[in-house]
Amino acid sequence: MVRSQMNFKRLSLTDIKIDIKRVPKKKDLLQAMEAADVKKKWENSSWGRKLIVQKRRASLNDFDRFKLMLTKIKRAATVRQELAKLKKSAS
Repeated sequence: MVRSQMNFKRLSLTDIKIDIKRVPKKKDLLQAMEAADVKKKWENSSWGRKLIVQKRRASLNDFDRFKLMLTKIKRAATVRQELAKLKKSAS
């Protein structure tokens, strides 16, 4: 992303921090980000994982969505069966 001005309302803080000077050059900023491994930290955060899942779902075609639907139906049936077994054994 190219540097530009943004409203504070559009910004969100994260726990990821890097130590840099007040107005670093792009090259220095990239080096500091690589040294702090910001990309890996972002991908491991819950927010980053959520965005990755959203992108993956957006790129699915019709057949992939169909397979996903079938998998969810099978998983739900298995969960129902296991809960029914637990309920019978508890009573």
